[in-house]
Amino acid sequence: MKEDQIDKSIKLDTNVTIEKRVDGRVVPVENSQNLTDDQLNSILLQMNISEERINDMLRSQKEFLVSQGGTSVDVETSNVKRYFQSSDGTKHLVTDFNKEKIEDLRQTEMKKLNLESDKSINVTPFAMGSDGSGSFNGRGSLTYMGKSPNAAEFTYAYEDKWSFNQNVTQKFTDKIAHAWQAHTTSIGHSGGYSWYVLNAWGNKTLSYSNGGSVSGRIGSFTQPTGIFSESKGYMADIVRIPVTNVNTTGKWVTKYTHPWTAITPSINIGIISLSIGTFVGDIWEWENTFTIKAY
Repeated sequence: MKEDQIDKSIKLDTNVTIEKRVDGRVVPVENSQNLTDDQLNSILLQMNISEERINDMLRSQKEFLVSQGGTSVDVETSNVKRYFQSSDGTKHLVTDFNKEKIEDLRQTEMKKLNLESDKSINVTPFAMGSDGSGSFNGRGSLTYMGKSPNAAEFTYAYEDKWSFNQNVTQKFTDKIAHAWQAHTTSIGHSGGYSWYVLNAWGNKTLSYSNGGSVSGRIGSFTQPTGIFSESKGYMADIVRIPVTNVNTTGKWVTKYTHPWTAITPSINIGIISLSIGTFVGDIWEWENTFTIKAY
């Protein structure tokens, strides 16, 4: 294919030279785990990934993207919502208009949990500028990697990133899940989690499952004990979409669960849908859309 032809070689330093295709995609770089952080950052910039986003990435995230190559593509992350799920199974949407009411419910649930567990754990009120257990942020990112060898499918990396900018009080098993359209197929995945304590980043890999579905993935990890100042993670799937869907809307949906107890919620994956089982805790969700085409 013409777009796969090598257009130029770029020497980043005395040890690293990368290649770009005629459409601007960076050719995958082998042994990315052996590159320095500065070398990885330079390659990611060549992939049109912003410096702000690069500075917020995990080391494993950088290695993954560089090993795959391609070019960053604009994606719209929308319908960002936050819920609190109470012990009666009700999912409460948190808005600016009902924050105080939900805050009373959250504090009541925490008191109940403390009595049941004979502990004294506090949850940060909304009024203190927190989303409960640290201020949460989640969003999607997209990388175009080219077409499949037979040119019948576009290849992308669907990536979701989350972070807490302060310590997390409830340290149980969190989950991140995303689901895509019926025409979309995953051919690989990656993910990780990091937390900052004592001037260093700790790192974990995610545990994966899909509940027998081919329409998405679930990543899970146990929050580390002790107090940390911030934490972040990502989960990505390399997916293929038939080129017959060109110029239509590509979409995947994402949910993140943060339980307040050892009861971890089940997540059922459907076609661009995720349903959460009963538990007590926080849920964040968002949608990611883009135009299916070569970039």
